Amino acid sequence: MKKAVFGALVLLAGLSLAQQADYRMEARAAGALSRLERVAERAGGKEKLLAWAKEVKARAERSHEAKAYFRALREAEAALLLYRAAQGAPEGFKPAPGEGRHPRVERREALRHALARRVKERAPEAVERAEKELAYYRGQDPLVKDLIAEAKGRLDKEPGRALLLSWAALALISAERGF
Repeated sequence: MKKAVFGALVLLAGLSLAQQADYRMEARAAGALSRLERVAERAGGKEKLLAWAKEVKARAERSHEAKAYFRALREAEAALLLYRAAQGAPEGFKPAPGEGRHPRVERREALRHALARRVKERAPEAVERAEKELAYYRGQDPLVKDLIAEAKGRLDKEPGRALLLSWAALALISAERGF
């Protein structure tokens, strides 16, 4: 009798702990959606990318209302990446004309060039990974296919945008598969 009562208490404790895990994911999804709302208010840039970002934002809100919090979180992350891609890469720090340059200016310029080189190296890898994950998990979302195609088209001219687009595609693949 004692073992049955103890087993029932352990089962109830386990159930209550399992239910609390959803609250953490709900809080993370709500935080991502609020960040997304702030970014969407002042967004500008390429219209095609903005339209995709608005579509993914609406998906994230629907997923949150349906209590699919992981999916809402990943879709909100994808929408944030799409808004960043629509805005484009920042121009970076432009030094003042003249021969006398400050060491900080030279250091910032060197960092900016190093970042640009790194993005150019990582963009093709990210696009390839998105393609492979889409094929492996047999993704059915047509937007993911469009994002990958757009990223492939921008690899040479705009590697920063291609990288952001491929990351957004990966986030949508993750939202679709659930992990």
